[in-house]
Amino acid sequence: MLEGVGRYIPLPIPVPDWSKPVIVALLVLALWLAIRGGLAGARARRLERQRAGLLRDVSAMQAALVPDVPGVLGGLEVSVAYRPAEGPAAGGDFYDLFTPQPGIVAIMLGDVSGHGHEALTHAALPRYTLRAYLQAGLEPRMALALAGRVLGDPTGERYATVAVGVYEAARGTLTYALAGHPPPMLLGGAVREPVTACSSPPVGWGVPTGRRQTTISLPAGTALCVFSDGLIEARREGQLLGRERLREILDGLGPTPVAEELLTQVRASAQGAPDDMVACVLSPRAATREEHVHVEELEVDASTLARAGARRFLRECAVPPAEITRTLRTAADAVGSAGTALLRVTVGPHGASVTVTATGSPGAQGASPAAAAAVEDPLLRAPARVVGGNAQARAVA
Repeated sequence: MLEGVGRYIPLPIPVPDWSKPVIVALLVLALWLAIRGGLAGARARRLERQRAGLLRDVSAMQAALVPDVPGVLGGLEVSVAYRPAEGPAAGGDFYDLFTPQPGIVAIMLGDVSGHGHEALTHAALPRYTLRAYLQAGLEPRMALALAGRVLGDPTGERYATVAVGVYEAARGTLTYALAGHPPPMLLGGAVREPVTACSSPPVGWGVPTGRRQTTISLPAGTALCVFSDGLIEARREGQLLGRERLREILDGLGPTPVAEELLTQVRASAQGAPDDMVACVLSPRAATREEHVHVEELEVDASTLARAGARRFLRECAVPPAEITRTLRTAADAVGSAGTALLRVTVGPHGASVTVTATGSPGAQGASPAAAAAVEDPLLRAPARVVGGNAQARAVA
């Protein structure tokens, strides 16, 4: 049969007639494979171009979230460093430092939940929203409070832990507020651990935030390190690196640590870094007024006063027990008339003094007991679906 068919197939070389159909079939198969291979190669090249373009877009987005910062800004020596997490997924860490007016430096550092392109997209919104509020002159606490109302996510799945601060060169003070973020570390001088009672929850949980604020002096010879949770959550011998080990690393870097060296040392001390890392080290360039400043502020409402958090806050600020009782009674009267009150504790070398101011700030009146309770203990009371992801929220009742 093949010989009969092959008799009618002309070929340029002499071959047996029976083999001609086989040769033709092989040629057709080879041609088909060549065409298919060419199409696959073209598709692979097209996908590679798309991938390269996507990586450029992601890099551009991430560069906008972690920009280059001058080494000197508004009277501060500034050192900032960023390292992405191990693996291919980009994270949602962001930072920003700028001068909203002469002699004032605004600092912002945050971390959104999740990884990858989506996390980068979500990180841009709180970054630029908070920048606008700080540029407009809002103090850190109020900037976070307003951002918490504007950027609330009904699902509770998109949230950001943020540290926001404002440095005043004339006074040599830093005022900062945290939303679920690790507190900064003060280096040099009298090292003191920050007051963490009644810390505010992250931006985006749908509960009030921006209830706490701290003002401290930054004299010459001191430095302040603001960092993301990726540093203390790096793995070391199966355990988290932790805050104490991070302080040891910082102390080993001298009086003015460099942020890039800090991240290098953290990576060297850890066996795994599953999260992005951002660190910012601030050091005053010149001596300011020799003035000790340490002020802790807490905004309270009726539900907050009904819980133990406000009392614990005053106790951590070293307020005497009798003064705590009087302060809470005065705060209850102020809350009854205005809806909210601001407890302002001035911590000095010889004790602490408290002032109570009725505020009635937007969003304080009419707050539900559940929402106020969540501010006190958000990790326990917030919906379980928000716990997890890239940003590990911190709020201590």
